[in-house]
Amino acid sequence: MAINKNENQDLIARLQEMQKKLSAKKEIGIQKLEQLREEVKLSFDRAINSVELRINIFKELRAKRDQLKTFKISSFKTFFPINFKYIVTIPFIYGIIIPGLIFHLFLEIYHQVCFRVYGIPRVKAKDYFIYNRKLLPYLNWIEKFNCIYCSYFNNLLQYAIEISGRTERYWCPIKYATKVTHTHSQYNKFVGYLDAKDFREKWQDLRDFSDLKDCADEKKCDFVKKKTSNK
Repeated sequence: MAINKNENQDLIARLQEMQKKLSAKKEIGIQKLEQLREEVKLSFDRAINSVELRINIFKELRAKRDQLKTFKISSFKTFFPINFKYIVTIPFIYGIIIPGLIFHLFLEIYHQVCFRVYGIPRVKAKDYFIYNRKLLPYLNWIEKFNCIYCSYFNNLLQYAIEISGRTERYWCPIKYATKVTHTHSQYNKFVGYLDAKDFREKWQDLRDFSDLKDCADEKKCDFVKKKTSNK
């Protein structure tokens, strides 16, 4: 049976509509898989943390203190024989202290002021600034100082990434056009690069941070959740 021109155009239109729906569902499926991946990762991390708590590594540390202490070297051996490449780079390593502290100061001012204004849960500093390597008995005082120094700056950057990630979720929750290998904790919740409709419809929902389990201020989280649900 012959198909007339109008029926042919109607069939093409239906096929195009089906293709659009399939593409949209595919994108939604990819986003859900990415969210699931992040949830699985968090669940795994929590499980590992629970196991570590059961083991109680600090109790083990106390039990093995004398054994671990046998691996300690003197501070003199840390300096000598002198390695000139380390001497030359000392100003570049420790010269970051002042700008790092200034950066931390202004980051914290922004964090404490703007997050309160926006209703974003503040990041818990205690979850990032961890210094328990200084308790290790096989480290001398120079090595302990270096461990504290490294811990501070590495943890500061991780702390800043979480603050900036929550800020990005509030102001610009859009994924990049290309795949990003290393992302912050909020990135997988962002809308797709070309999802203009989702961006306009979900922006306010993404500003509801009550999904964060590590909320520093539970009352603030409840306030934000209620405020968003009333809109």
